[in-house]
Amino acid sequence: MPIEHTNKIMDILLTIAIPTYNRAEYLDECLSSICRQATSNDPRLEVLISNNNSNDSTDDVVAKYHSSLGATLTYLKNDTNIGPDGNFLQCFRKAKGKYFLILGDDDLLLDGAGDIILRFLENGNYGVVYLNSYGFIHDSQREKPDRGLSGSTIYDDIAKFVRKISYFVTFTSVNIVNRTMVNQERDWQPFLKSNLVQLGWVFDALFKATQNAFIADYCIAARLYNSGGYRLSKVFGENFDQICRMFMASGIEEQYFEIIKNSLLTRHFPAQIIRQRNNMTHLEQENYFHTFYRRYRRYPRFWLFTVPAIFLPRKVVYFFYTLVKWIKTND
Repeated sequence: MPIEHTNKIMDILLTIAIPTYNRAEYLDECLSSICRQATSNDPRLEVLISNNNSNDSTDDVVAKYHSSLGATLTYLKNDTNIGPDGNFLQCFRKAKGKYFLILGDDDLLLDGAGDIILRFLENGNYGVVYLNSYGFIHDSQREKPDRGLSGSTIYDDIAKFVRKISYFVTFTSVNIVNRTMVNQERDWQPFLKSNLVQLGWVFDALFKATQNAFIADYCIAARLYNSGGYRLSKVFGENFDQICRMFMASGIEEQYFEIIKNSLLTRHFPAQIIRQRNNMTHLEQENYFHTFYRRYRRYPRFWLFTVPAIFLPRKVVYFFYTLVKWIKTND
């Protein structure tokens, strides 16, 4: 199925897009979490599913929820697999809502979150709305953190918002984007096969907006250790850096990207490397130091946090992982 540019903004307030490929069981749980709080006649909401030519029971799962979602549901099935970035981009182009969220097919919309999100979006014009989330492995309810946050924060200062969102700017399931603030003439080709095509619309909206926002209520439960098949240093080292340079070339200040890179070096890279060394993820094996050194050797946090995660003995690495998690919580 060819990708067409159909970016007309309609009266729908929010499109929740779910790109999927051969994960029918997870998709079933994801759609169930949406259907518990969505109605077939809510004019504010579109649920868009883009099936990337799955050969499992994805069609049956979608049919199961068709009567519940009714006109709210848009279902696309590609004739061939167009790759994850191509499928994400298709979701963005086919969406009808002013606001747009890509929800991972293995993630869940928490009960009550739909109403919180829609009411918030109705009362402002934000670039990016960052949703609070937590990770789970087996049971999203039992593993929900005890501390319950609520409310929202509106950011007029881009740097403060970037510090808040940090490397989660790359996580599609927690970033609602205002499509009216995205460059409609953008050449998407440089983003394809980067595993980060979403940064094209997230960065556009974030930097164009006069206000971005954070919803503190837990809205998304994100399934942990369920992605992979890519090289961490390639995607978040080379590809991320190239995308940052594209935006800097268009006039965006380097300071914003430096904030994100430092959070990657302090928190994300060490955690992912330690998990991979202990066979807890599906990331590809690689020489982390070789690739990261070229991009990040001038950053003190590379040497303080990322390098120890690469070279510490495995018996020590769990202690270091605990330290990284503490920094993540208190940073």
